[in-house]
Amino acid sequence: MNTLEGKIAVVTGATGGIGKGVALRLAARGATVVVNGRNEQKAAQVLAEIHDLGGRGRFVAGDVRSVSDMEEVTAEAARAYGGVDIVVPSAGGNDDEARSPAVRGRFTDIDLSRVTDFVGQAVAAKLLVVQAAVPYMQERGGGSVVFVTSEGGRTPTPGQTAIATFSGGLIMASKVLSKELARHQIRVNCVCVTVVRDSPSWEAAFARENGVSEHHRKQYQKISDRSPFGVAAPQDIGNVVAFLASDDAHYLTGATVSPTGGLTVH
Repeated sequence: MNTLEGKIAVVTGATGGIGKGVALRLAARGATVVVNGRNEQKAAQVLAEIHDLGGRGRFVAGDVRSVSDMEEVTAEAARAYGGVDIVVPSAGGNDDEARSPAVRGRFTDIDLSRVTDFVGQAVAAKLLVVQAAVPYMQERGGGSVVFVTSEGGRTPTPGQTAIATFSGGLIMASKVLSKELARHQIRVNCVCVTVVRDSPSWEAAFARENGVSEHHRKQYQKISDRSPFGVAAPQDIGNVVAFLASDDAHYLTGATVSPTGGLTVH
């Protein structure tokens, strides 16, 4: 199972939810993991679990929407461990705004100025860390980028103008990057998810009063009820990411995969 032995991974949003699931699966397969987020206490819990798996890693704080923060995160990975081999942009950047009825709702009701601001921030949250990491991956002779984003970028869903615009654009950007970076032996793939339990979105929908709109909550419930394989856990997504990051997928780039448990099929 040590398919990532000797690899250095940077995972954004790794202090909880999907990002944490990814970080743990990468560590379980031998990678050293740089845990990025904004909460040091949550990061300490993740690092303790990584150490329990026999892995190693460290926390580097930073806002994924900040150029300087992402440059520091990747530079610290290189200083501490000698480089960067894997980048997993998992953090959303502004999840609360993504759930706001002014951003997620019927097209005739949403605030387009807030929608376009959200889309810009969400794209930055995914791309800035990759741009910062590319020089380090080039120095290592190659690497793997695995974006984690929403299935809303592949499957049209009412009320998701903002998510579809952001995620659909990111999917196409990942394909452009796969073309540009192939000459450096850097692979770029995209993982699209729907409802994932034990994530901030799950908690907002089912554990917090007024965490999302009633329409949003009903959509999540419908997805949960209709998923043939049940609702994914963060580690389920982590397993897919770990495969794409590993040399087992060395001939795969420019791909978009949807681990949605049979809910969507492409």
